[in-house]
Amino acid sequence: MNDSSAPRETLIEALDVQKIFASKSERLQVLSGTSLRVYAGEIIGIVGSSGAGKSTFLHILGGLDHPTSGKVLFRGKDVFAQGDGFLEMFRNRHVGFVFQAFNLMNDFTALENAMFPALIGGMDRKTAREKAERLLCEVGLKDRLRHRPGELSGGEGQRVALARGLVNQPDLLLADEPTGNLDAHSSDALMQLIRNLNKQFNQTFVIVTHSQKIARKLDRVFQLHDGKLDPIAKEVII
Repeated sequence: MNDSSAPRETLIEALDVQKIFASKSERLQVLSGTSLRVYAGEIIGIVGSSGAGKSTFLHILGGLDHPTSGKVLFRGKDVFAQGDGFLEMFRNRHVGFVFQAFNLMNDFTALENAMFPALIGGMDRKTAREKAERLLCEVGLKDRLRHRPGELSGGEGQRVALARGLVNQPDLLLADEPTGNLDAHSSDALMQLIRNLNKQFNQTFVIVTHSQKIARKLDRVFQLHDGKLDPIAKEVII
């Protein structure tokens, strides 16, 4: 995290978010008054047992899913209370996503995969290519630009996914178990890369993880339990 003495800008805030999945035979409340304030330039971790709702909360925070009730404020503006097209713009311009399964398209090169969000956002192809190539070089893939996902290691694939998530220069990057499919060495390397990007670009991250080792390296850590987020001290993470 950057200079703690400087005033902290609230980037995004979840207020009393509830999420209920209901069918004719079942009603499941996953989130029950979940709140979180994220400051610009910090790396937040969210831990919790499987099925606790961590991914659901991340999807709501990024505008991929709607809460049953509650608000998500991005720089003070309720993202679910705006006009048509706002959520799409919010997701494309302000939020980047990195998923555990990478979600790379196998028929396209690393460079093409990293370019897609920029192209979807309307950026011209030349600029998108330049930005994606610069990011891939930044994450150590200068010699792998034209390799397809099947030709990359797990760690390399996740770095492509990270570059793809950053290509539109989002204010916030949401990562759902980004090291879940990586070995210990690749996991450590990816987390060091995330920390470097945080320091170099003041990039804000919210990371869902099962890894206690990773959680101890983050700025603040919260546990999702019984539908609510509670802060936990890193020294008590075993």
